[in-house]
Amino acid sequence: MRIIRTVIVGLLAALLSLTALSASPVQADQALPKRTITEVAPDEDQQVDFNAFKLNGVVTELQADGVTALPYSGKVQLQKKACKSCNWKTVKKVKTDATGKYKTKIFVPQNGVWKWRVKVKASNGYGTTKGEVWTAAFE
Repeated sequence: MRIIRTVIVGLLAALLSLTALSASPVQADQALPKRTITEVAPDEDQQVDFNAFKLNGVVTELQADGVTALPYSGKVQLQKKACKSCNWKTVKKVKTDATGKYKTKIFVPQNGVWKWRVKVKASNGYGTTKGEVWTAAFE
């Protein structure tokens, strides 16, 4: 009887330690510093076609001293959402240049409303960063 009890307690302790380890990365990502995304508003000055606008931005990483910002070199995800209850979908991945700048196009649907944003995944000690949400629709 004692052996069975010991085995059950050991299994429960192992199970609890695994759940504690799996929950910590989510909390750790929230504690990480974020990158800075600075975007130019896609207004009539940025219009490329009757249904397309340029979206330009710069991604920087604030350093430990709190003053120096270095350009981010990596991929930026362009995400689209078609309705309020819909999930964000990655439409395109764009690489930043040596100065942290990226360029892409966002499109306006014939009917309805699309929401666009830029997202940079967590890496190198920085958490996931999401840019401003832009709404595209014909009026």
